[in-house]
Amino acid sequence: MLISFRDQKVLVTGGSRGIGKQIALLFIESGCNQIVVTGQSKSIPDWITSFQKKSIEIQYHSMDLATTGWEDSFRKLVDEYDGFDVCVNNAGINSIHHLSEFPVDKIQEILKVNLQSPIIISGIVSKKMEKKQYGRIVNIASIFGVVSKEKRSAYTASKSGLIGVTKTMALDLASSKVLVNAVSPGFIETELTERVLGEEGIAEMKQRIPLNRLGKPQEIANYVLFLASDKNTYMTGQNITVDGGFVCE
Repeated sequence: MLISFRDQKVLVTGGSRGIGKQIALLFIESGCNQIVVTGQSKSIPDWITSFQKKSIEIQYHSMDLATTGWEDSFRKLVDEYDGFDVCVNNAGINSIHHLSEFPVDKIQEILKVNLQSPIIISGIVSKKMEKKQYGRIVNIASIFGVVSKEKRSAYTASKSGLIGVTKTMALDLASSKVLVNAVSPGFIETELTERVLGEEGIAEMKQRIPLNRLGKPQEIANYVLFLASDKNTYMTGQNITVDGGFVCE
């Protein structure tokens, strides 16, 4: 099945590294020549700079979703592109604390970035999608929105909330032919996973995953691309768990 994003405009938040980077790269490989990537880093990631030297129109915008005031600059960005055909809400953060010791400011920050910002971003981009009667929104949730683990109360709240909000978004936009779905990755080979779990933790986790390995960022990106494409014509309001069978146990 050939999936092409030629002549489509794509937005990927949190796309400077990890899963977001791979999602953006796969859009480019699939013919997208107008793509905007956002991230917390103030400097443009090297991989984006290399593409900017080619004929592909790729822009990077530093956007800290944990702060205030980013909404106005985001609206200007959407107007500059006259809207996007595809929006991938990938930006997310995590902080691990026992329930009785979870700092209030960290709870608020996680909920703001992981849950509040996708609602705001989707609300802004969907206005032009509704006018065009076409659009695809994909929210990157997590298996911790389906199951959980100790010290993840705020993260689980944000990701389970995002899965629920995905259903509401889908209902709000169904009449405008805008499809909204979520993808929930399991344990994926990224810098963040290595930093959080460490070598021993990764080895232990592989034993708990039925497929006996961590997933790769491209495996998540493959599902995102289908959901974001015009090949997806009837799936909306769904959450696709991609975790090697972890939540089945």
